[in-house]
Amino acid sequence: MRIFVKTYLSLPLWIIVYLGVASFIGNMTRHAIPGWYENLDKPALNPPDFIFPIVWTILYIMMAIAGWRIWNKNLGRNIKVIFVVQTLINWAWSFLFFYYHWLGFSAAWIGGLILCVVALIYLAHNKDRITSLLLTPYFFWICFACYLNFMIWRLN
Repeated sequence: MRIFVKTYLSLPLWIIVYLGVASFIGNMTRHAIPGWYENLDKPALNPPDFIFPIVWTILYIMMAIAGWRIWNKNLGRNIKVIFVVQTLINWAWSFLFFYYHWLGFSAAWIGGLILCVVALIYLAHNKDRITSLLLTPYFFWICFACYLNFMIWRLN
């Protein structure tokens, strides 16, 4: 019973940390939206700005649950390392794009993120399908984000 309580009480902490970091990054890069980002040419498929925080909040919760599962089910060192690396790449992207305005570099950076997430989903699939399923919407969203980033770079 004690292990059960300890394990499941850590899940809200994972979610709070992920949402807290997302909020911190959003606050650090928010200044670029009203001036710089709004004035960029964007592709026709660019969603309205209010969609991004909604989608990212849901995805960060799913990523936190996936990370919690990876650690609590001890899915292996390689999966843990890739999870941490993709998380750091994800968090850094906002600074590369919104803070430094490195459009081309951030498009390549998110391409690396996609490769990490593909590896993570692939490796997790045979050990814990729920974890790989939790990461699948994230994979599709970052593919779309890569398209948006690339097109914004090309249009500007």
